[in-house]
Amino acid sequence: MNIAYGSFINAIVNFLIIAFVLFVVIKAANKTTQLRQKLEHQETAPAAPTTKICPFCRTEIPLDATRCPHCTSELKD
Repeated sequence: MNIAYGSFINAIVNFLIIAFVLFVVIKAANKTTQLRQKLEHQETAPAAPTTKICPFCRTEIPLDATRCPHCTSELKD
């Protein structure tokens, strides 16, 4: 009876080499994707403010408000 253990070891070594190469390629792709997302996040301009501070009671109110809902003071633009 002939046992071909050399072919079995060869198949295991080939599998490990291919698995390692795939691991490195996928890890590099993930790192590239994360870096691209981080750069896109940094490049976006900050959003325009939608609120302002009431000069009388110092609470946050909408930009287009003409009267403060907290202290009921009339606001001037």
